[in-house]
Amino acid sequence: MLTAALAELTRDFSVEVTPREAPKVPPFGSVLNPGTRIYITFLANTPFEDTLTLAARAVREGMRPVPHLAVRSIPDRATLTAMVAALVKIGVTEVLVIAGSVSSPAGEYADTMQVLASGVLPETGITRIGVAGHPEGAPDIGPTELAAAMAAKNAVAAEQGLELYIVTQFSFAPEPIIEWEQEIRAAGNRLPIVIGLPGLTSPAKLLKFGLSCGIGPSLKVLRKQSGGVLKLATSSVYHPDQTMLGLVRSRAADPASLIRGVHFFPFGSLQRTAEWAAQVASGQFVVETNDTLRVTA
Repeated sequence: MLTAALAELTRDFSVEVTPREAPKVPPFGSVLNPGTRIYITFLANTPFEDTLTLAARAVREGMRPVPHLAVRSIPDRATLTAMVAALVKIGVTEVLVIAGSVSSPAGEYADTMQVLASGVLPETGITRIGVAGHPEGAPDIGPTELAAAMAAKNAVAAEQGLELYIVTQFSFAPEPIIEWEQEIRAAGNRLPIVIGLPGLTSPAKLLKFGLSCGIGPSLKVLRKQSGGVLKLATSSVYHPDQTMLGLVRSRAADPASLIRGVHFFPFGSLQRTAEWAAQVASGQFVVETNDTLRVTA
């Protein structure tokens, strides 16, 4: 039962790729199943043409590219319309709308709701849209603002008939994710949720990125576990298996949960992450007594 539930959660997993690392990535079809969603990370000071190039490659290689639209870096409606039209022309059917890492808006868009409410995306042919979720909070946005934004996103999805869903920042433990999902559902969220997870990469690299993204609650959970943080910092490769098992158990205990799948941030380890995730998705693993997974293929 647990094995089948974990395979189901992982079955339609997605991955993140940056335009900078793409030249080092082998053909996507050699490591990913056809139709896998590949999210294309926005990088400040990187030309939009690089996103177009990577999206076109993903389409050619049988994948579903999901480019990030970082709204604070988009100067105006005309530019936004042209960007989305260019993406649609090469076969993109889905985008992830985020505020972006730049602190000051380049033009008229300061937050994602302004883009969602503008109607540009459905007018240009995009109705499936991801938005960001923050189970452990955001460094630059308070909880009141996050709650208001979540309510507004639910409202605009209903008003415009958008297929809106949430992709979360990554976490190291299931407890903050489960608590957050229950809280936003109780507050009225009806959008399905895809949980962000670290890929199979260096724990030291993950700690560095995680601390800058505000994943304090995950680290607090690890500190309560015997040697949790030390184990994370000294392991050669991180595996998100314990977080995934916690999510599966929570879904079994709470069938109304809106958690629908997982998204991996490989941080340069796409092939290793994809191979491991594919084995989990196909049920080729056993759950050990210490709540870790041992792949069997």
